[in-house]
Amino acid sequence: MPPARLNDIAPPRTTIRKTSCAAAALYTVLLLPVIARGAIDVDGRFDEPEWQQAVDCGQWYRIEPFARDIPRYRSDVRIVATPEGLAAAFTLDQPAGARRVKPRTPRDAETFPGDSVRLLIDFDATGQVGYEFSVGLGGGVRDGTLTNENKFSRDWDGEWRSQVRETPDQWFVEILVPWHAVNMRPTSKPMREIGVYASRYLFDRNERFACPGISDDSPAFLADFRRIEVAQFSAAPALDVVPYASVIRNNLEPTLEGKVGVDVSWKPTPNFWLTATLNPDFGQVESDELVVDFSAIETVFTDKRPFFTENQNLFALATPANGQLIYTRRVGAAPDDGSAGSSDIDAALKISGSAGSFDYGAFVAQEDEYDEDLGRLFGAARLRFTLPTGRVGYLGSWTDRPFLDRHAAVNALDFDLTPNDWWRFAGQLIRSDIDTGAARAAGYEAWLRADFNRSAPLSHSLTLLTIDDDFDLNDLGYMERNSLRQVEWTTLRRIGKDGGRVSGESQQLTLQYRENDAGERLQSNIELLRQVNYRSGWLAYERLRLIPNGVDDLISRGNGPVRFDTRYSAYADFTSPRFGDWQFIFSGYLFPQGIEDYSGWLQFTGLWYPVEQLTLRLDLRPQYADEWLLWQQDNDFGTYRAPRLDLDFRLDWIPAPRHELRLRWQWIGISAEPRQAWQNDVDGRLHPVPVALEPFTVNNLGIQLRYRYSLAPQSDLYVVYARGGFDLLNDDDREVAQLFKDMGEVRDADQFLIKLSYRL
Repeated sequence: MPPARLNDIAPPRTTIRKTSCAAAALYTVLLLPVIARGAIDVDGRFDEPEWQQAVDCGQWYRIEPFARDIPRYRSDVRIVATPEGLAAAFTLDQPAGARRVKPRTPRDAETFPGDSVRLLIDFDATGQVGYEFSVGLGGGVRDGTLTNENKFSRDWDGEWRSQVRETPDQWFVEILVPWHAVNMRPTSKPMREIGVYASRYLFDRNERFACPGISDDSPAFLADFRRIEVAQFSAAPALDVVPYASVIRNNLEPTLEGKVGVDVSWKPTPNFWLTATLNPDFGQVESDELVVDFSAIETVFTDKRPFFTENQNLFALATPANGQLIYTRRVGAAPDDGSAGSSDIDAALKISGSAGSFDYGAFVAQEDEYDEDLGRLFGAARLRFTLPTGRVGYLGSWTDRPFLDRHAAVNALDFDLTPNDWWRFAGQLIRSDIDTGAARAAGYEAWLRADFNRSAPLSHSLTLLTIDDDFDLNDLGYMERNSLRQVEWTTLRRIGKDGGRVSGESQQLTLQYRENDAGERLQSNIELLRQVNYRSGWLAYERLRLIPNGVDDLISRGNGPVRFDTRYSAYADFTSPRFGDWQFIFSGYLFPQGIEDYSGWLQFTGLWYPVEQLTLRLDLRPQYADEWLLWQQDNDFGTYRAPRLDLDFRLDWIPAPRHELRLRWQWIGISAEPRQAWQNDVDGRLHPVPVALEPFTVNNLGIQLRYRYSLAPQSDLYVVYARGGFDLLNDDDREVAQLFKDMGEVRDADQFLIKLSYRL
């Protein structure tokens, strides 16, 4: 007997409120004069006449834990289209005796440490792009985009409004998304079909309720949104011009530097969008995570620059090996001559639109001094044809790097099909062509993924991947490595329980085999994951991993493989419920970092909410490595005994809805004592050699104090102080405690910034 499908439990995924074209046209004509006389006032009250025509999402289910039973409290969301935009009204039962947790959070907080709701909308009902609009009970908001079925990006900052209101037994959230804020296809029909997903998080019990009853870890999450019909309205032509001006005082020189630029967004019709930028900044008001990484794999960072987040969904193509065909942080990155940490951008232009079932887009960006062979030129084009049950598409990119005499072109074909409620198939075929003047190389990557029982409590995924040795995405995209053949099988089981201490759990088994083009078996993976929800509100996450014997062919940077025997790793974390004004997370990780011995760290996270407007968070992670293996040069390696401490302190104060004060202090200290020098042979075995190694230390600091005042949508005033730096000192034997005392000496950057951007 086959396992139960979602449609056997939840209402069928059919269009709600179907209306004939004639009836819909008559309804629109009769209602239009009423709508024209007023607009929805976003106040959380739902007393306008428009709400009488709203469409209800349907039945809600408990999906965290994944029991898919009826929630303990009633939740309701109604959606209505107005000439101004799409509006949603959440009505949420919560008795007076049930605790409500509602700290204020800054915009786009990664998590809401309290009760919250989330609305995801696929405005074209094609399963290609979803927009997230999340609101916390404390009034905090977060937005983002969803592509490739279940890949979230929180880089996008859209224009929309929300309001929260409470009564003793209920609370309410009202949301309004203007039509011009999102990309959607025009249609001549009087009604528009959209995809909808709504969820509610009950923080005190660590439960999530959703309509429909699906989870965002489903392989076909976006395709399974509930389909509803709303009245059709066209967005009025929109032109947004957002100039900015900034003044930076460099306290190291000292110097004073001014900079001006502008972002332009023009949407003359619903199916055409043009964005442009002149002299954008590199995001000085944002702070990247502090990272110390001696591996051969590049670290990926997010991008908050408006031009590279607005209307970027069309280009968001990912690969199973953590690759991205377009990695926007390449534009404006460190110049090829190594003279600075980042490059200025002269200008960039992007267009996108649709015609029938076709979506299209293109962008070009030019860095400063490109005409002097120092900057770079980037370009990309995208075509996508939407099918009733999926998509097929093409993406091409081109990069000119004159300083390196290097030209790179990438061409990709992709598809994503969901033929029924059981199956999903996706894949890509990609070719790269690199011309360095003296040589040319063409490389290929291809992958295929099949998901079975995609929305059932027991689901499976199979992924096949091959990348040849000449493939290269890293001029405009991102890839961890080439020369790879990979087979991966994943089984996910989600269980809801009726009694006992455990309310639900999920279990995942991953089997992965990897080898390179030479047929050498790489370090593969057998992994067991388990997440447990306790009725007390505690949440536990556990992971065991077996790494069969194999080689690492990247660690030597092209100087032969290094062979490792079978190794193991174990990780666990435990998240507490909120005890008064406090919440805690305890984590531990034991993992291989050397030849035979293991490394480990423990992490303590404490969160304090003294008042609703203020949140303080402290992360402390002491780490110890008894045998840290590092590449030195050529085929030389060294092992080190290396204690390390990571510290991350954050303060978020939101005294009023449009004011944010953020303090972030990050520090990493490493004291590495040499143990043994090694060399690898042709078979990849490491052998000790009598070579003296030097001790070294790392002192890495990042401090940012930022005040943000939101004058209006897309209009902000920032006042920022930032300081930090990175010290890597050889022949230095200071202990971690001494490095902590000496962090004030780390001062590669010390600046004060004022930035004003205002939408005209």
